[in-house]
Amino acid sequence: MEDMSVLTTDENLMTLVYSSESQLGKQVLGYVQGVNDDLRTIDVVETQLGDTVWVTLADGLNKSLGELFSMRAGELPDDTDSASFSTDDWLKVIENNPAVLRKPIAIKGKEFLQVENRSEILKFFGVDSAGLEKKNVGEEPTTSSTTDDESFV
Repeated sequence: MEDMSVLTTDENLMTLVYSSESQLGKQVLGYVQGVNDDLRTIDVVETQLGDTVWVTLADGLNKSLGELFSMRAGELPDDTDSASFSTDDWLKVIENNPAVLRKPIAIKGKEFLQVENRSEILKFFGVDSAGLEKKNVGEEPTTSSTTDDESFV
């Protein structure tokens, strides 16, 4: 498993942090794979993120570390109360159970978004379907916006 202890943010690089064990994570990954060549995907099942990266993600989203994760019944012992978890506790949880990152995190420059639904990611990454012209079968589609100030997803 690759260790990633630093998160690079760049206006020209789009980053998606997701869990391939999350249904939403897999769906969002499918949406963004064709969006841009400058896309970096980080599957937390395959890549272990350093503690500093998790703290950076939480700070970028203006959330506590625990708000990044969703616990389901049976993922913790019955007598465990996740409401009292410290930052270290949450870091151990994500290290041992990457599936708790059910909502992927998108990063573009200094903007962060925890994705709630699939279509949100298209708007965040600037995918624009406004002004596209219908083409006949066999003709190359127009894949860039032909309008200036419309942004429809």
